Amino acid sequence: MRSTLLWLVALSLTLWLGATTVARAQTDEEGFVAIFNGKDLTDWDGDPRLWSVKDGIIRGETTQEKPAHGNTFCVWRGGKLKDFILKIKFRIQNGNSGIQYRSKEMDKWRITGYQAEVENNAGKVGFLYHEGGRGWLVNVGDFMVIDGKGEKKVVSKVADVNALKEAGYYKNKDWNEYIIIAQGNYLRHYLNGYPTMALIDEDRVTDPTDPKDRKGAAREGILALQIHAGPPMVVEFKDISIKHLAGPFGNAVRLFNGENLDGWVPSSDALKDTFGVSGGVITDTGNPSGYLRTTQDFTNYALHLQLRHVAAGNSGVLLRIVGPDKVWPKSIESQGQSGAMGDIWNIDNFPMKVAPDRTSGRHTTKMHESNERPTGQWNDYDITLDGGNLEIKVNNLTQNTATECEEVPGKIGLQAEGSRKEFRNIVLVPIEK
Repeated sequence: MRSTLLWLVALSLTLWLGATTVARAQTDEEGFVAIFNGKDLTDWDGDPRLWSVKDGIIRGETTQEKPAHGNTFCVWRGGKLKDFILKIKFRIQNGNSGIQYRSKEMDKWRITGYQAEVENNAGKVGFLYHEGGRGWLVNVGDFMVIDGKGEKKVVSKVADVNALKEAGYYKNKDWNEYIIIAQGNYLRHYLNGYPTMALIDEDRVTDPTDPKDRKGAAREGILALQIHAGPPMVVEFKDISIKHLAGPFGNAVRLFNGENLDGWVPSSDALKDTFGVSGGVITDTGNPSGYLRTTQDFTNYALHLQLRHVAAGNSGVLLRIVGPDKVWPKSIESQGQSGAMGDIWNIDNFPMKVAPDRTSGRHTTKMHESNERPTGQWNDYDITLDGGNLEIKVNNLTQNTATECEEVPGKIGLQAEGSRKEFRNIVLVPIEK
């Protein structure tokens, strides 16, 4: 009996340590800097009647006695945001709020610009608004392109709204985490790990130096937290950190237009029926082995796409493909096998340096346990090649890196390797050297 009890205690401890390790792996990431000290409003500036810090939380509150005279904001004075990843947790009891980024200050505590929506309304929280300017921009679930004339077009979906609700992407009156990513003119929101919207903003600003010019896209601006005018409300924020991205980033390019395979070719005639387009996604039967590649070469970029395992099995994303088409060409493979997304395969001795402790032969395993979604659900894949540096993220968790990758122009390929996969929302943001 005693041995059984000791075994159960040991098992419980092992499971607890394992869960703790996984949780830590999903939260600890290099490059993020905390911008709220948890004690006071150092570097933050808002109406002192309405903003305070309590129990490590920035609290915005209006009452009948202390109303907001119009929408008002607590502004981060520690710098401006350009290309970045922002992580921030919020909890709202009632009313309406938002997180401003790349915004302008029209007057003290009066802000215009991009706003990530904060409210107790699943299906709406997570959308993108333009405070004091263009108004509504992108609904939850949509991938929008706004052209140079300001005309909006939904070109794809990043998620299904009903599926998001069923998955509990928003926790009512509880803590929720936003991840906001801005690279060039490509913007994305994630809420509790789920993608809620994407935007390529090509709208033009009449005068980018004029704080009263409220129209058009923004590449740089301030960060602020909103209290909305109206009935009494309470909103809270904590765990605020930023990772500034080096760039500089150019204008985003949709490598897949959602309608046909323009700009792509199969690696051989044998694959003419392997890849197709259906319902706005690239379909991949998996057979025969080969790949679909871009007709254009790319060198330095941030590549974002969504991949879905229709069936368990192998695939991948080939980077910097050089030389003749063959199985398999000289390239870096960002693994697309179910359960192994984030692994690296070195194909045909591509010059690069990987972690020796995770490498066996040509294969470098990922840093953490798999964080992929179940078969049939979409995964977000982010691959950055900047000079010799490679970073691979799966669902916003860095899973692998490499250095000293040969900096050479090459094609990008999607593998067919034995199992059915689907790809969509393939966006490349060039890193300009």
